[in-house]
Amino acid sequence: INSAISLLRTQLLKIANGIQLKKILDSGLTELQYLTTAKVGDKTMMDTLIPATEAALNASDDILDIVTKAKDAALEGAEKSKDFVSKFGRAKSYKEQTIGTPDAGATSCTYIFLGLYEGCK
Repeated sequence: INSAISLLRTQLLKIANGIQLKKILDSGLTELQYLTTAKVGDKTMMDTLIPATEAALNASDDILDIVTKAKDAALEGAEKSKDFVSKFGRAKSYKEQTIGTPDAGATSCTYIFLGLYEGCK
C-alpha cells in the first residue's frame, strides 16, 4: 500500500494545479456517463463518483482541499448506497434484499479517492 500511495503522490505532484485536477476528475465522470445511465441512488459506483466529483469541482483550487472534499463525499456516497435498491448488474435481481448492504462498486470507488487523499496529505 505504501508503494501505491507513493506512486499516487508522485503522479499528483506532476499535476500543475487544482484546476487541472478538477478537469481530470470531471472528464473521467463525463466519460463514464457516456457508458451508463446510472445515477446517484441506483446503487452503483456512481453513488460515490458523482458526489465526489461534484465536491471536487466545488472545492477551492487547492489540490489538498479538492481531494479532501472528494474523499469525504465519496465516503458519504458509499455509506448512503446502503439505503438504495440495486438497479444495475447482478445484484438488481435481489431488489429490496440489497437494502442495508453498501454497493461494492461504490465502496471500491471510494478507495480511489482515499488513495488520492493519502497521496496528497
